[in-house]
Amino acid sequence: MSKIVIKDELDSIRGEIISSALRIEFILSYSLRVFFHPTNSKKSAILFWNVLNSQYLTFDAKISIYESIPYFKKLKSYKKVSESLRFIQRLRNRVAHWEIDERGSTLENIVIFTLSGKYRKITINNNLIKEYKKHTAFLLKHFGYNR
Repeated sequence: MSKIVIKDELDSIRGEIISSALRIEFILSYSLRVFFHPTNSKKSAILFWNVLNSQYLTFDAKISIYESIPYFKKLKSYKKVSESLRFIQRLRNRVAHWEIDERGSTLENIVIFTLSGKYRKITINNNLIKEYKKHTAFLLKHFGYNR
């Protein structure tokens, strides 16, 4: 298989993962806004656009805020929501920043790696994509959004 075809497939997968992760991050920001300021107003819009959905608050920070709120911790779905958010965050970060192992990759099993810290690698394949989509669908449903 051509290296170009494999790289194009990885680019397509990266785009899908990053795009859907951004959507989940936006929805999480909005859910936090509703928790802190349930009514729609100028103040709630400022909270959302200037704090929760700003460049200063990372996806990790938003997840940490969610995980630190006692109200959410008491919900039956808390553990699954937290696990799904962290799974999406980790995979998004990996596909965005890790490099392709051209020699070890096939179209069905694309290997990406990092040398930051210690050497680590993951294989992107149908099973990983299915798991990612399962977490994404769960979160969209949990937060009340349709695909």
